[in-house]
Amino acid sequence: MAAKVGTGARKRGDTGMRNDSGEKRDVARVKMIAPEAAQGETRRVYDRVLKQWGKISNFSRILGHQPAALEGWALPNDAIRLANVKADPEYVKIQQLVIIKTSALNGSAYCTSHNVPLGKKLGFTDEQVRAAQGSAYMDSPLFDARQKAALRWAEAVTNMTARDDDAAFAAMKEHFTEKQIVELTVFCGMWNYSNRLCEALHIDLEQPEQRIDFQEK
Repeated sequence: MAAKVGTGARKRGDTGMRNDSGEKRDVARVKMIAPEAAQGETRRVYDRVLKQWGKISNFSRILGHQPAALEGWALPNDAIRLANVKADPEYVKIQQLVIIKTSALNGSAYCTSHNVPLGKKLGFTDEQVRAAQGSAYMDSPLFDARQKAALRWAEAVTNMTARDDDAAFAAMKEHFTEKQIVELTVFCGMWNYSNRLCEALHIDLEQPEQRIDFQEK
């Protein structure tokens, strides 16, 4: 006998599924730990994340099962991105380009849903976001040479071609310090990880008002 196909089939980018009664339910494959239910180390790390972003995202609610993993995510975000929002905003814009490009290459609706708005808050236009996500960014007049170098590097790292792409690395050396090259490569690796985790575990998309945001420090 053929199995019954339910109404809750999940498509990439869904914010949730509805059961046969039309009630919305989470689509995540593992239970998300709500802030009010967090205890011990998870509660401690949630408090750190709240200071960073003002909200506990669904991504954090999944990583809350292993607070060491969540804190491992929070630490480089603090040191590389959030510490530079005011100190070096142009560098943070480049970080956002790396995140947006990586997430586009991997087709991660979840990470895109958070990081495109963050990029726009930093000053990117819709046209720039589309160009960064596309394949013709190197020919685009919307990016300077430094931004193009970072986008090219993100693409090479994500596609696992960076090892032999000496030209892409030479462009990085021209525009960034060695510390920044490491940081941008770390961010590319982090979002390759988060893209895969979000897709594998079906992490629910939040509504716009529930997404993370830069906090005034």
